[in-house]
Amino acid sequence: MKVSKKAARVMKAVVFDIGATLVMGPPVAPNKVIASLIGAEPSDVAAVIMTQTLLDANEVVTALEERFGTLSKHAVDKIIDLWNSQASAAVEIPGATQTVLRLKNRGFKIGLLSDIWTPYYLSVKHAVPNIIEAADTIVLSFQTGKRKPDLFNFVRTLEGLGVQPAEALMIGDTYEHDILPALELGMFAVWLLVRPERERESLVRILNGYLPRPSATIANILELTELPVLKTVTSAVEEEVC
Repeated sequence: MKVSKKAARVMKAVVFDIGATLVMGPPVAPNKVIASLIGAEPSDVAAVIMTQTLLDANEVVTALEERFGTLSKHAVDKIIDLWNSQASAAVEIPGATQTVLRLKNRGFKIGLLSDIWTPYYLSVKHAVPNIIEAADTIVLSFQTGKRKPDLFNFVRTLEGLGVQPAEALMIGDTYEHDILPALELGMFAVWLLVRPERERESLVRILNGYLPRPSATIANILELTELPVLKTVTSAVEEEVC
């Protein structure tokens, strides 16, 4: 028999995914673009370009050739073009800076956690400089060598913020990479459902009871500050504990 009780949860920190949560970029991810050029799997390309600090396009080409062999001149030229375009591709999602600064002013610590490669992060820094400045800790895959849904970067973010999982809220747009790992750690997980067509499989499995539901779901970043758990740093939300 299940016995339930109410437990109060107090948030001290908010952790933001970056891509499609705070900024938007090109519709096709860079690892997928490169994968189509060299005939590789996107996940294998991501494991190269998003898990090490590559300082320019030539270093990207070298790293890819170490993994996949010599690339064609066409592929090399396109990768150089991709690097250059990614360095200025990020555009702030309306309300992103406003949301982050509002929470910062309420007393919450701010974390950024992202699977990202070097040129796009440079673009993010130009697109949302006030968010970067407001962040108390920033954990990026190209610096740590780990990618979501691995829990390593989540734990590192929490350590950087000096909070326990139950004291932190994670917000992101991807269930598999943002929401599920956060729930597994015991974080309050808010699903920013801005691209439902990409989340169809997760949605079906959640509705059928095969995956845990997010703690909350919103359709616009501006809705985040209206959640009761984030009204103030001392706000509490009651959750059922079985």
